[in-house]
Amino acid sequence: MAPSDHPIKRQLYVLSISKLFKDLATGMLVFIIPLYVANMDSLILQDMPVVLKAGLATTVFGLANSISQPYMGRLSERLDRRKLFLTIGYMIFAIICYIYAISGYFESILFFRIIQGIAIGATIPAIITMVTHLSASTARGQAIGIYFSLRGAAFGIGSMVGGAVVTYYGFVAGFYISAALVLLSTILIVLFVKETKAPETKNPDEASTDGPFIIKILAIAMFMMLVGIMLILSLLPAYQTRLEASEFLLGIALSAYVISRIVFQVPIGILSDRFGRKLPILAGIFFNAIIVYGLGHVDDINSLILLRLLQGIAMAAVETPLLALAVELSGEKKVSSKVSTITSAQAAGVAMGPLIGGVFGGYVSFETPFHISSLLIVLSGILVWAALRKNSDKNRNTGIH
Repeated sequence: MAPSDHPIKRQLYVLSISKLFKDLATGMLVFIIPLYVANMDSLILQDMPVVLKAGLATTVFGLANSISQPYMGRLSERLDRRKLFLTIGYMIFAIICYIYAISGYFESILFFRIIQGIAIGATIPAIITMVTHLSASTARGQAIGIYFSLRGAAFGIGSMVGGAVVTYYGFVAGFYISAALVLLSTILIVLFVKETKAPETKNPDEASTDGPFIIKILAIAMFMMLVGIMLILSLLPAYQTRLEASEFLLGIALSAYVISRIVFQVPIGILSDRFGRKLPILAGIFFNAIIVYGLGHVDDINSLILLRLLQGIAMAAVETPLLALAVELSGEKKVSSKVSTITSAQAAGVAMGPLIGGVFGGYVSFETPFHISSLLIVLSGILVWAALRKNSDKNRNTGIH
């Protein structure tokens, strides 16, 4: 088989490895930001509960990310450029990491989190499109699994590194290191990553006629999954008190989710290529609902780490097959704008999870956000089951069994 005919092209690995340092920095920031803002001075929001401040700092980033993605996806398609969006987005991301270190007030952090969210929103549709361009449909699940596994490995290590850096060197050092790591990824992308072009495959009219509707249902499920997974970010200060855990052990708990997720993404992606997308998606959704309920009732750090490990498996079972299915339902044309519905929902879930955790955890009870999220995940799973069941008889060739 010629290299150009291989189902997964070498440039996929080049792209994924070039991004590793940025993903490491992102993992560090996910851990650092909630703890950093908890004790910051505020000009306007002095009386806000600590868990809500932590949640809001994560939420504004995610909302800006989510809202910007569809627009950036369409612009990327119109210009037929993807590498440019990665380069500019990461340069802005690196600059803002440095700015965090010299910001004195909570409100300034919120403002720059919005700008940073928009910058990352410009990169995500471009990346998913590039992964699609660099893989054949017969290996789509495997390709997505490889990309997200490498990304997740760096992200997971980043949470542990963030915990260690904050514990021994402080928050400012964490921000400087993050900025340097993102800058390194930007340089590698400029030097080694090539622009991609869409392969000649299906025509748009060959895509599933129910595709846009099903993609929206899948987006709802992805949103609910991420809300349940990200609840704990704003509740890290509460976990620290309730479980008497150090920053380092909390970093391990965050990383546990990512580690198990990356271990299972490629195997599940391969299985979904061969046996269909439906079963792993549904199993992962309902399994996550049970785990989220349990996260509200842990009484020691070891239980928290175990549940986060299981949550990573649940997410791997959903994310890889779901994104592969969304690409297939789009007809593999205009992937940026169509699949950005899914990635935008992911970002919205990342944004709203900490906010929901902060609001209900701060004003009602610690357990309440977990109970609400668990129920909503179950309901989204039922919607996905109904949509895929209806579509399976019409579109056997999309990989739904």
